[in-house]
Amino acid sequence: MTALLSACGGGQPEQDTLVTANAGDSLPQGERMTKTRKIFYNIPSPMEMAALLKKAGASYNSKILNDVKNVDKYTAASKQALNLGVYGADLSYASVFNHTQESMFYTSCAKRLADRLGVNNAFNDSTLEAMEKNQNDRDKLLDIISETFWSVDAYLKENGRDNISALMVAGGWMEGLYIATQVSSTSDSPELRQRIAEQKLSLKDLMALLDTYQTDDAALAGVREDLKAIAALYTDVTVGDGGTAALTDAQLAAIRSKAATIRNTYIN
Repeated sequence: MTALLSACGGGQPEQDTLVTANAGDSLPQGERMTKTRKIFYNIPSPMEMAALLKKAGASYNSKILNDVKNVDKYTAASKQALNLGVYGADLSYASVFNHTQESMFYTSCAKRLADRLGVNNAFNDSTLEAMEKNQNDRDKLLDIISETFWSVDAYLKENGRDNISALMVAGGWMEGLYIATQVSSTSDSPELRQRIAEQKLSLKDLMALLDTYQTDDAALAGVREDLKAIAALYTDVTVGDGGTAALTDAQLAAIRSKAATIRNTYIN
């Protein structure tokens, strides 16, 4: 375990003073819980997105993932939350494609960020040990990863830190879109294009989630603007009721470029 943690950068940096508790709310807590529960279940998890990529015939490319050495750069809670989502998506992608050593490095990075956000009850030593023990059993490993991220999400919500949870979900969604669009540049297929086009629907749900917050949370306001920029590029993308979707070369190129630009602001 020590080796895994050392793979993710050096010592812990000095924390900033960013408030991580829930910022200004536009909805009472109970009402938000009811509204967001539905939205969260509609947004594909990083694990689901990675599985969709593999099913669509995509190939694995480790070079597009966030470098594990970046983890110690994230001192603001908002960056930690976004990159907990990013590393969660990278972890899922590596795990789904059976790259177990890389998946363990991403696990340790996610644990570091979860610890700094005070969510160490989900990413505890027993969870890490279970992941190491089952690193050659992909199905079991995927179950543990999914369960761990659901626990993080539940803990944040139960402790009135929905804004941090929302940033984590947004970071994971953006990384999933980034990975999918990057992979499409070398492994394009009708199935992969359909998965990318279908993100128009999950994007709508994610934006609805962020719209339950007031804009005095600067981090959430910034992410909301990022999602609006992506949504504008999806305006003419058609997703039919029967699951059919159409994505032109120009639309895909525009979404790929914008997703890369936004994602790079999150990881740098």
